[in-house]
Amino acid sequence: METTTEQLVTEAVQGSQKSLEEIIRRIQGKVFGLALRMLFHPADAEDATQEILIKVITHLKSFRFEGPFNAWAMKIAANHLRSVRKGRVERREFTMEKAQGIIDRAEAMGWLSDLPEAPEPVMEVEMRSACTQALLLALDRGHRMAFILGVVMDVKGSEGAFILDISAAAYRKRLSRARQRVKDFLSRNCGFFNDANPCRCAGILEGHLKRGWVNPQKRLFAEEDGEDLEGNETLGAYMRELDELGRVSALYKASVLGEETTDFSGVVKELVENGEYRVFSELH
Repeated sequence: METTTEQLVTEAVQGSQKSLEEIIRRIQGKVFGLALRMLFHPADAEDATQEILIKVITHLKSFRFEGPFNAWAMKIAANHLRSVRKGRVERREFTMEKAQGIIDRAEAMGWLSDLPEAPEPVMEVEMRSACTQALLLALDRGHRMAFILGVVMDVKGSEGAFILDISAAAYRKRLSRARQRVKDFLSRNCGFFNDANPCRCAGILEGHLKRGWVNPQKRLFAEEDGEDLEGNETLGAYMRELDELGRVSALYKASVLGEETTDFSGVVKELVENGEYRVFSELH
């Protein structure tokens, strides 16, 4: 039987560096996923993830075993991400109105009716991921956090309320407002979301390439060409079978295709062994 994370916490507090590293391995993916969707850029997300994980391990003794450890760790992550300085993309102050303006200009240029051929087919996947993630930046941090937790991570009412330190009713209301705003925009504009809409990834891509907002040589989200395109076609077929709220969830769960590339347990191990943080000294 696999050791529970809560058991690992007990062992780590008692001085087990191995247990501490395993704790980090277990939670780093979710922490990075939350940070990436909050901050958009992988480099900013990696920096925030390392800062969050350091906070988690330096506060291990304060975990009271009154609920799941993962929820406790995600609460630390949420608090950090609500107050961290704005990332490089967030500083552009993106809004739904700006997003609508980009689509309107693309339509006026004829890009949406006369679709150009993408330099690489995988760039359509990159464009879809970048577009859907950018829409999250149009939400304030509180609503963005609720959307990511509830829509992408399937965090239910009581746990979401604990993570955000609000009532379950307030969490549900915040999630509902955020999901409605995103759904309304997608249902009016996104051709991937609704076949009747004019905006297509290949069409909107033209302007993004010219402005340098999307770079074929430095893709942020899309990975191997064949896998991405196959998944893109499968997702499109699947979404046509769903209602609008189901489409929002499916789109966002698939939209960030890359995950963390850093093994943060190794970073923590180095910090412990170097004695850089005094609080780690008892773990030698």
